[in-house]
Amino acid sequence: SRAATMGGDFRGGKRHRREDGSHMRVFKPTVGGTGPMAGSRELEEMREAIIHCDGSPEMMKHLSGLLAQDLPALNEPACKFVLECVQNLPVKTPVYATLVAMLNHGCGEFVEEVVRATCELLETSLASASLDDRIRARLLLRFVAVWPIVGIVSESAAVDILDAVVCAALDAAEKGEPGWQPRADYLAYIALAALPWAGGTLQKAKEFDRMMDSIEDYLRKRRQGPDPAAMLFAPPAGSAADTVDDWLEECWGRVNEVRKAGAQDEASWTVKSIPPVTDVVTGDEFEYAGHKHTPPPLKVVEMTFSGAAEALAAYPVRPRLRILPQEQTEGLWDAGDWGPLERFVAEEYIADTLWAFEPGFRRDTTIPAADQMGTLPLPADHPERCQFLVAETLFGEMLALPRPAHEAVFYHIVIQDLCKAIPSFPKMMAKVVAHMFRQIGRMEFEARERLADWMAHHLSCFELAWPWQSWAHVADQASNHPQRTFCSSVVRRLCRLSYYDRVKESIPDELHCIMPNTPALNPDYILETLNGSSGALRDLQAFMKEKKPAAEVMEWLKTSGKLDVLGRAGAAKVLTVAALQHGQKCITHHNVLLKRYEGALTELTQETSEEEGCADVMVAAAAGIWAGTHPHMAVTAVSRLLELGLVKPADVARWLESSISDEAAAGTNEDGASRGVAWGTADAWDIACLAVETVAADREDREWKASAARRKVEAAEAQAARATADADRAASQGRHVDAGRAKEAAGRIEGKIARLRAELDDASLPVEHAGAQLADAAGALCLALVKALAPKLADAAADAAGPTPAEVGADAAPERRDARALAMCVAALRRFRSYVGAEHEGKVREALGEAPGEVATALGDAMSGRVGFSGAAMIE
Repeated sequence: SRAATMGGDFRGGKRHRREDGSHMRVFKPTVGGTGPMAGSRELEEMREAIIHCDGSPEMMKHLSGLLAQDLPALNEPACKFVLECVQNLPVKTPVYATLVAMLNHGCGEFVEEVVRATCELLETSLASASLDDRIRARLLLRFVAVWPIVGIVSESAAVDILDAVVCAALDAAEKGEPGWQPRADYLAYIALAALPWAGGTLQKAKEFDRMMDSIEDYLRKRRQGPDPAAMLFAPPAGSAADTVDDWLEECWGRVNEVRKAGAQDEASWTVKSIPPVTDVVTGDEFEYAGHKHTPPPLKVVEMTFSGAAEALAAYPVRPRLRILPQEQTEGLWDAGDWGPLERFVAEEYIADTLWAFEPGFRRDTTIPAADQMGTLPLPADHPERCQFLVAETLFGEMLALPRPAHEAVFYHIVIQDLCKAIPSFPKMMAKVVAHMFRQIGRMEFEARERLADWMAHHLSCFELAWPWQSWAHVADQASNHPQRTFCSSVVRRLCRLSYYDRVKESIPDELHCIMPNTPALNPDYILETLNGSSGALRDLQAFMKEKKPAAEVMEWLKTSGKLDVLGRAGAAKVLTVAALQHGQKCITHHNVLLKRYEGALTELTQETSEEEGCADVMVAAAAGIWAGTHPHMAVTAVSRLLELGLVKPADVARWLESSISDEAAAGTNEDGASRGVAWGTADAWDIACLAVETVAADREDREWKASAARRKVEAAEAQAARATADADRAASQGRHVDAGRAKEAAGRIEGKIARLRAELDDASLPVEHAGAQLADAAGALCLALVKALAPKLADAAADAAGPTPAEVGADAAPERRDARALAMCVAALRRFRSYVGAEHEGKVREALGEAPGEVATALGDAMSGRVGFSGAAMIE
């Protein structure tokens, strides 16, 4: 809203909040139902009024008066609109709690309905692990916590609801079922996250200290740092080897610090970003006495998981990035300055806004999420500090491991639009990037790659402008130095988004050494294939020019004796190289040539009674023909093979395993991978991700179709219920003709429902099949990596388990090849653990049982976290 009472935005200028409600999920007026009828226009006006309630005393009094006239006739839609505002405009939670409280005196039934509906929706949300429900439960619990401030319920009643959530976490810890901790951590977190909005009031309840003691008891029972693989940065230089950075302990530390101060002075709970509701409405209009309601007991259902990997995927750790000095983002908590909760609340605001406005993501003008981000009610006394905080938090959300809450490109565009809308923001954003670059040596591999992706996209949208001169020192670093590797990765990605020559012109001359090779085929790989083909490659190249069909090519391989000399795998490799070399001009030509010789390639690589399948040689050929000489075509070529069904994800896994086992045949690194793609290179990482994410996208598509079919069934059932109700109402009123017509309509709808249910059953079967395929694809790849790499990574794992090196910036040591291989393996296991399922997770555990202790710990933590199993414990 444009409420002046909600504080100043961090831009320091006038607020321009766009809140037309178009971004909101499920925010549509409901017409009809039992009881008094309301037209759509009246409901739409009510909806708009509630959305635009800005918290000013005049508007609050006016709106509450208008609503009081329509209640209780419109209790149900009004309650629905309030709850959806609480979820979709969470910055204004105190405003909506105050609005409900102002109706308490004359419309107690409505307030009772809000209390009941909130608790029911909270119970339902807590029973689901989806992103939407996790965030919804946190926002509803915040709404509940504010109720005592405005007199809707007593302090004890609100604390009881919070305590029920904490007790559920404690119960899970005591039972110790597989994978219990991630969800229990989440439950403790959402209880803590509600306290900044109401801690000063809730601490008056005698039950408050009991609840806080329960949280402290839970923290003693849990394991710290439950997911070490999700840390964006290794501990700072000089930290002990066993240093644990625990997100929940930080939340508890901030809240407990204020709690101790609040015992002496309630004002210690004051957060500048959360204005007191008493500033909105005071005086005789706000009568609390005699109108406190009793919420129903909250039941938090137990959830079970097949293993720690599933639990960690369902309840990931809270994203955090702490790269700037504390005084630049929140101050040192001095008297009169920001307190411990100020940063926490700002991070909650940012995450809430990204979630609530993400459905409005579009690329025509400033997207709603960015528009709202620029008007968050952060303290106006330190606008520069606010911008640092917003930038750091956005990067933390974007780089969150194992994956961000939303698509990465969504964060890209939010940052881009903030840079365009706020003149001073690009400078703050660049300083955050500079700090990350200085610490890039201790930054997690996948976070580095994701940051490079963002930077390339960002620069491509801003005329490729960047102060490269400040990074010119990387030209003197070794090719495998972390900073130089990052710069090379950014430039490599830029070449995917812009012309090669234009990218080269945009960077200083001294940095031309980090440019990738001029896009072309890999001549070394082709020459090696030619030398080992007994002349078959030249003949096949001639056949390509003549456009000979697959059947003739296959016949020639057999009659010429080439198939006997090369074998099925060798012939498939030569044919793949010939096809891709001839179709090198563009992706369409790749497709045409691969489709033309699909029959021959399938016959050569398919499994027979005498021989195993060898489709992995096509993956090796497709990747090798472009290895080290093109910024993206190696990945594109493999994607064509997967898309056409010539290879499967299991073939990619076998290729990875064989390339790791035979390093000489797979090249060395980004610059020297002349003979193929080696594990440790960006192409290998992208191909591994492609193999699994392709299947994941197929499952998601099938789930969407099944969901659409389910929505059709539900809509038809609702239509049938309305028709039946119309028939009964007409019959009771003696309108038998209308009743007969309504019954006929209900009968027709029932036939439609039967047809739609059959379609739903048909759509649900492929979802189960796709889920099994995804588990097999991810499990096969993870198992192949563990088996191939575990014996080779003992030294790298031992170093990673030790203290962080003193130098992680420009003077850092070059990154060893085995260290990068370990980092990529950890990233792959962490990324795919949500797909593997209990069966494949068990196979990975079994394989790690034979690995050295440090390797088993590092890879085991990546797959199952510390809450699953540790290599040392498993070996014992």
